[in-house]
Amino acid sequence: MKSSHLAILLLAGVLALAGCGPKDKVANENEARPDRDRELYADAMAKLKKGRYDESRLLFNVIITTYADSEFLPFAKLAIADSFYREGGSTALEQAVGGYKDFAQYFPTHPLTCEVKLKIAQAHMRQMNAYNRDWTKAKQAEFQLQATMQTCQNTPLKPQIEENLVQVQQWLGLHELGIADFYFGPNRRAFKAAESRYRDVVKNYPKFTYRDQALFRLGQSLIEQEQPEEAAQYFAELVREIPNSEFAGEAKEFLEKLGKPVPEPANDNPAPHRPGKLGQLGLILGFNDLTISKAGVLIGEEGEAKEEAVERLQKPVDAIGGGGTGSIRANTVGPVATPAAGSESSNPAAAPEATQTRPRVTSTGNGEPKPEEKKKEEKKKKSGVGKLFR
Repeated sequence: MKSSHLAILLLAGVLALAGCGPKDKVANENEARPDRDRELYADAMAKLKKGRYDESRLLFNVIITTYADSEFLPFAKLAIADSFYREGGSTALEQAVGGYKDFAQYFPTHPLTCEVKLKIAQAHMRQMNAYNRDWTKAKQAEFQLQATMQTCQNTPLKPQIEENLVQVQQWLGLHELGIADFYFGPNRRAFKAAESRYRDVVKNYPKFTYRDQALFRLGQSLIEQEQPEEAAQYFAELVREIPNSEFAGEAKEFLEKLGKPVPEPANDNPAPHRPGKLGQLGLILGFNDLTISKAGVLIGEEGEAKEEAVERLQKPVDAIGGGGTGSIRANTVGPVATPAAGSESSNPAAAPEATQTRPRVTSTGNGEPKPEEKKKEEKKKKSGVGKLFR
């Protein structure tokens, strides 16, 4: 009995001594250490290229939350938004819009800001359904494109912005025209309601390919309301501006019946292009034939980083009202106000107030960077971010 007690005591003693020995520390992979942000970024990009979006976003977020002064911070923010944009789907595209807006607010004067604003509009465009459905996303896209045109009209993006705006307004024109034709039709004959819709089409969508039909129906709606003088103006505009329209002949007949002069054609442009029956069916089904790419601002369609975007992303960013041109990184001083969901009254990618972003500048008293700091910055650029993409 005593021997068994002694054995138990000896075993307990051995276990106690073993417990007091040195313990292996569990390594924290996300612990801040030199060059860890570079490793995280390389791993995140590799996962993004393979389509493992959730895993890549987790790594990008580690860079954002742990390395506030990292040179990879703007890359991480933009890559997260691009990952949502490439993933697609309504939920992911809304996340992309939020990410792009966050980038535009965090880096308001960045060289890629115009590309980011355009990508916000294209994210809305990718959510547009058939023209006879809800028009919310189309209106948001139009608003964003118009705002982008105002701030980026002197950039190489202007032709793309104009093309996308014409496409969105074509969709909106079809939406409005369909409603107007419904009110104008024999089952409703609500000419006042039809007039309002036709008037909006004529006024708001100058490059709409069914503009001649809207002009003619607007004139007819005014005739039905016994307003021949104003109706004659729209018939005359149709004959003058779109002389080869299928409605031009009937418009001339109306002018002759009203005793108004028939104007001479101002051009000899061909009749507006109309999609065939198959094309019309495609539009009804939501195939809008939009010229937008699924590539992001930084990330291409195959998941590779765009070299030109990488080079521009490494350029120093001047803060609003900044005096010097040193190494500048944006730091959020307080919560950045974001527009309310569905708000149409403010610029979706507008820059925040100057008090919301405080640049960190290393410079001399006269605004010039110190020589040693300038050398460090140049050396960092040569061996830093760009090295990952060579």
